[in-house]
Amino acid sequence: MKINILTLITCIFLASCNDGKTSDAVSKTATLDTEKKSDTITFKNKGHELVYELTKKTGDYQTLVNKKDVVYTYTYQTPDGKKDVSTEKYIFNGELSYGAYKQHERTLPNLEGLIEQGYDGDEYWLKHKGNLITDNEAALKRVAFNRPTNFYWFAMMPKLLDPGVIYDYLGEITIDETSYDIVKVSFTSKDNKPTDIYQVYINKDSGLVDQFLFTVADFGVMETPNLMQLEYENIDGMLIPTKRQYKKSNWDAEVTDAPWIHVTWTNISFNNNLKKEDFKKENTMTNYTVASLKSKLDEKKANFEKNADETKKRIYNEGFEDVKNSDILSQAKQVGDKAPNFVLKNALGETVSLESYLKEGPVVLTWYRGGWCPYCNLTLQQLQQELPNFKANDASLLALTPELPDQSISTTEKNDLEFEVLSDIGNKVANDYGIVFTLTNDVASIYNKSFDMNSHNGDTSNALPLAATYIINEEGKIAYAFLDTDYRNRAEPSEITAFLKNNL
Repeated sequence: MKINILTLITCIFLASCNDGKTSDAVSKTATLDTEKKSDTITFKNKGHELVYELTKKTGDYQTLVNKKDVVYTYTYQTPDGKKDVSTEKYIFNGELSYGAYKQHERTLPNLEGLIEQGYDGDEYWLKHKGNLITDNEAALKRVAFNRPTNFYWFAMMPKLLDPGVIYDYLGEITIDETSYDIVKVSFTSKDNKPTDIYQVYINKDSGLVDQFLFTVADFGVMETPNLMQLEYENIDGMLIPTKRQYKKSNWDAEVTDAPWIHVTWTNISFNNNLKKEDFKKENTMTNYTVASLKSKLDEKKANFEKNADETKKRIYNEGFEDVKNSDILSQAKQVGDKAPNFVLKNALGETVSLESYLKEGPVVLTWYRGGWCPYCNLTLQQLQQELPNFKANDASLLALTPELPDQSISTTEKNDLEFEVLSDIGNKVANDYGIVFTLTNDVASIYNKSFDMNSHNGDTSNALPLAATYIINEEGKIAYAFLDTDYRNRAEPSEITAFLKNNL
């Protein structure tokens, strides 16, 4: 790590002069600057102002409250290979929290099988295989740590503006040629108990926290902080740090040779109609169905219509019309047709054939355009959440894409997918199913300038598959077909489950 010595000395000097107290001069200057920008916010000091500007970029807590709730997959991986995987569900108003751990090699590893943790606004509770646990004090103490901690990590950036937060601006620092403002964040203590300390490094170019130091007061980890590094993803208009890695460090944020602990959040879905009563220990949420895919796609479409410029909207609408006016739907395979067999490579380079999967049961066969397509990622995430219901009906799920294997690996990892993603390079299989079309020149130009679609696919054909979904029965016949010329419309995963249950 390269650190500018002058700025580091300045940082230490400011920290020592501050001595945990807010400088009046800094406070007044920040307030005067603020009054030029805002009629309602009076900043305590420069650190407070920087954090406020940060939340304007990531989204503040009111933004979360407006989204009502969230469901996502939480994965925690230690260097020795131990992993926790849970489905997390929160209501932001009241900070209600639930986690269903299908894998918990680090959290309560002595309990085999599904464990559920909850906080309903009044009490913490724990279930093991559906049975309430009330006599395990250590396990319940762990729940009382996990629930608010997991919630806080997800909502951390917006919650940096919570009442009772104390800000100290520590100065500037340069790390690996990147300039940062350092802000110490601490909390008003209750009953003189130690509280956590965060030292956030705000990138002066992006205005985002690239890394931060933190303590864990609940476990007495105060002298030696952990260093957390972040990568963000735009989820429904909020910048969420979905990829994290951390390890022990010191208050100079030095990176040691020790291995990282990795934490990822995938399949993030806001506004799922969760209710407060769902979080009560008497209820179960393991089979809870999140909001429909259609509602999420419609929200994505509405955001595009609201924010895109008129030229882009016109070009895309012309592209929709071009596909709609072609004869592609008449060419595509339909219900009753024999499904063409295929042999393709999965993301790991392994050979996969449709025929081999049909020997085990029906197959749900779906195409997506690429990991660059937000509508495709929403669909893949919803299919992943529905996957247990497909399996319960003895069905397998195969997803095909024209992307090269390296790109499909990235898509698989980003969305935490547990089904086969197959590279249909050159759209050979998609052609056999009659679902390939060529983009208009204007649409292709936007795609290639924005994310270099041709490099993703390894060709310059500008050809893509329809967002088609088929259900193929064990005899190899197409029993269900969803075909639409508008890629923003997709087969509803819950309806696929209903078809599997009632018709096969």
